[in-house]
Formats: sequence, C-alpha cells, structure tokens
Amino acid sequence: MVGFKPYYFCVESILMKRLWLAALLFAVPMQAMAQASRCPAPASVPPKSELLHLLMTAQDRGFLWKITKDGHSSWLYGTIHASRQEWMLPGPLTRMAMMKSNIVALELNLQDPATLATLRRPEDPDRLQHLIQTGRKKKLDDLAETLCLPVANFSKTAVGLEAAGLSTAVGRVDGYYPDYAADLVIQGIAGGMKKDLIALEEAQTQRDLVIAANQADEDDFIDTTIKNISSGEARTDEKRIIEIWGQSDMAQLQHYDAWCKCLRTPKERAETKRLLDDRNIEMARKILSLHESGKSLFVAVGSLHMAGPKGLPALLKQDGFDIQQVVPAATNPSAL
Repeated sequence: MVGFKPYYFCVESILMKRLWLAALLFAVPMQAMAQASRCPAPASVPPKSELLHLLMTAQDRGFLWKITKDGHSSWLYGTIHASRQEWMLPGPLTRMAMMKSNIVALELNLQDPATLATLRRPEDPDRLQHLIQTGRKKKLDDLAETLCLPVANFSKTAVGLEAAGLSTAVGRVDGYYPDYAADLVIQGIAGGMKKDLIALEEAQTQRDLVIAANQADEDDFIDTTIKNISSGEARTDEKRIIEIWGQSDMAQLQHYDAWCKCLRTPKERAETKRLLDDRNIEMARKILSLHESGKSLFVAVGSLHMAGPKGLPALLKQDGFDIQQVVPAATNPSAL
C-alpha cells in the first residue's frame, strides 16, 4: 500500500478533467443524445465514493513485462484503445511498475498541444471535396448518428480520422468506451504523478497511418471501415480484442494471426506490416536508446505491438534484454 494515498488523489485529480478522447473527438456533450433508448449512456467520471472502490479493487489487466539490461529495469505494458469503466484503473502490479519508472513512454503524448494540433488538422480541401462528392463523408456521418456520436464534431476532422474514431467507438453499445482506454488513463495518471512523458512516435506518423499518401488508398480504408461497421464485423472484432485484453489472454494475443482477419491477402499482410512490424522496429530502437541512457521506462502501447516474434518483447530480447512476463504470470518464464 506504499504510495496508495497520494496515488488515489492523483487519480482523482486526473479523472475530474475531461477524458482525453472526448477532448479530441467528442467534445460536444452527449447527454442529450443518450436520452434515446437505443443510445448507450455517455462516458462519465466516477464519483469520489466509487473511484476509491475502483482503485482498491482494480485488477491487473492487459499484458506487462519487466525488461532488464545494464543493471536496471524498464517495463512494457500492452494497452487497449477502449475499455469498461470498471476496468479503467491499473492494478497493483501495473501501478508499482509505473511508480518505479522515471519516464512513461507512449505512442503519442496527447498532453502536447502540437500533437493535438496535428491530429486535429482538417482534411486537404481537394480530398475533402472528393470524399463529399463520392458520398463517403455522408456515409461516415450517417454511421456516427447511428452510433449516437455528435456529427458536428467531425465537421473539421480529417475524414480518415473520423473513420478510425468510429471504428473505436463501435463497442460503446457493449460497454466498451474509448474514453476509458487504458493508454489514455495511463497517460493522465502519469502526468499527475509528475512522470516525464515521452512519445515514441510523431503525431504525423500516426496521422499518415489512416490518411494515406494517395487518394485511392484513403478511399479503400474508408470503404473498408464503412463496410465493417455496417456489417457488425467491426463491433465483433472490437469486443474480441478488448475481452482478450481484459482477461490477459496471452495465448490469444500471441496467436492474433489466427483471428485478426489481417493476414488473408498480400494487401492485408502489407498493411499489417506497416501498422505493426515497421513501427515496432522504430519503437524498439527508441526504447533501447532511452534505457541505455540510464532511465527506467514504463512503455505503454497497444497490445498488438507486443505480439509474436516481431513484437516489442521479442525485439528487445534480441537487443540483449532479459524479459520477464509479469501479467499474466508466466507459466513458462523462459518462453516468449
């Protein structure tokens, strides 16, 4: 329980501020939209009485590794981009790893105004006109209304980012909200703990992942997103990955190729390589450099970045780190 009381007040302070994803995409209050019986209740900050209970009963979820090299340790934590309110606070092992770290390293630092400005930058005017004329923008806005999201908030958002945001929000009807995402909560808590925050990637890099260099690729991404949301496939996939995270199901994570529907065709394999493998290489290089400078890092990135022979634990093992699986407890500690 060392550090529990100040940690509680840190959590309370952070959660009483606007939830990060809501600040980025869903800033218009959703209470009015939630009145319709078909709409899920809006995300909310738990009252103080519930917050302490959530903290005291929080379980370690997701995936945590302790990585050691040169006489000191860092940690890798696999996060999820939507979650349940009762899962939103990290468990004791995850909290302890954060407390022992000097730096919290994330995919992006959403407390950085320049990062938010890059993500919020409007669509290129010519592309926007194309997406309006082809009906893609309207289809996404119609889906936003179906998902009980404020369409007005997407009026100045790049259309590719709107598509990505809708994909993340499909689980709200099942109780999985982007507002409770582990990575966002970790970032908020880290700021309250006065930890140094470091982004492992540039905002433009992530923006480029969903807003392709050419119009045809962006069209394809948007069309696929519309199809997957409309068919219910996106909701099914979202529920599966969140439940894998919530249960810390390492076997399912490591064998994501069996269920991800992302390696069936050469195009899907190339896209997965771009989204995961290529980024993992660059993130591993930065983690190695920061660790070798003498810092202890708490690295919190999406769980799929931890999976398989090209995941961060495997890459860092190749770089000479001793890798210890902490959450879930390893049945075979030497296995990766």
